[in-house]
Amino acid sequence: MIRDLDWRDLRLLHRVRDRGLCPDSQLAFTRGAHAMQNVLLDPFIPGKSVITLVSRSGDFEAVGQCIYRSDAPNARLSFFGPAEALDHDAGLSLLESLAAAVGEHGAPNLVAEVDERSEAFERLRSVGFAIYARQRIWRLDGPSDHPKEQVEPSGERVWRVESSKDTHAAHGLYHNIVPGLVQQVEPPPSRPGHNLVYLREGEMLGYLDIERGPLGTWIQPYFHPAVEGFQGLFGDYLRDVPRDRPVHVCVRSYQSWMSGPLERLSFEPSVDQAVMVKRLAIGVRRPAATPLPAVEGTYPEPTAPIARIEDPARALR
Repeated sequence: MIRDLDWRDLRLLHRVRDRGLCPDSQLAFTRGAHAMQNVLLDPFIPGKSVITLVSRSGDFEAVGQCIYRSDAPNARLSFFGPAEALDHDAGLSLLESLAAAVGEHGAPNLVAEVDERSEAFERLRSVGFAIYARQRIWRLDGPSDHPKEQVEPSGERVWRVESSKDTHAAHGLYHNIVPGLVQQVEPPPSRPGHNLVYLREGEMLGYLDIERGPLGTWIQPYFHPAVEGFQGLFGDYLRDVPRDRPVHVCVRSYQSWMSGPLERLSFEPSVDQAVMVKRLAIGVRRPAATPLPAVEGTYPEPTAPIARIEDPARALR
């Protein structure tokens, strides 16, 4: 039996909270999979919707949770526990019910990020999740006394906080870098006053989508391939980052050239993941029949006299 979570299930949620998966990497590396906290705080966070379902049948018990924000195009699978529940048909049914629930809330896609070598990867594929991208998470654990390669700071502030007038340039950088398939399910980043941008001679060449939490800092970088001195630019950013928590950099496969410079900055690979998407809605294009008020329901007015053409034979009589 699959139903919405209620007060009777709080003990179950507490029991499986440390035995589940968190397929939302940004959440996992910044705040953790606090499924119960999400349930309790959801009514107080504007625009946020947490959907939590429970499956209980005989000895089988599992909890699944998705997060969908009204200002985001996609829902994200944020918790599924216990992890071994995906090995059962009842667990897959719970996953399908979660997808149906977020679809009813208006989300066109459900996103999950999992290790491609895990059992969860195969189970997600069996219920309609497809790979849209691959990514590697790089981790820096704190101040490095012996960096693999010293990077001289540029001596100037090359990064600045994104403003509303940077939105168009940020979208242009995104469309030049991100493959069209990924663009179908992932919107360009834009959080004025929060993220950082790098411009040279008026052209945006770098963008850092940043999220901070009690467990660490998450960075999704977007850099034009023609950018010069990526290692130095990123080193400039790291100078100002509080190093009391780990720094995580998510590098997508289409920007894999960043891996070498990050390694020289003492980052270490943490996990390789597949970005999987289950499409919940498909846009359909159809013509919209709209009457033209200047044509339909009126008669054309002549703009010049109409000459009468007579039969030449009659005119000679």
